[in-house]
Amino acid sequence: MTLLEKIPTLGDAELNTLLANARRLDVTGTPAQRRAVDEVLTPLEREASRRRELARARR
Repeated sequence: MTLLEKIPTLGDAELNTLLANARRLDVTGTPAQRRAVDEVLTPLEREASRRRELARARR
């Protein structure tokens, strides 16, 4: 299973940690790290946003 496939199954804490690390590497990582982050950053942000919206809807 790839990281992209795992994103929906991650717990909230795991997702937030992974997203924070991806954002950090997007700025401070090596060129190879930045290329790798480029593949997962948008899907991570989308999933985090989806979960925030679900949490707001439950209130």
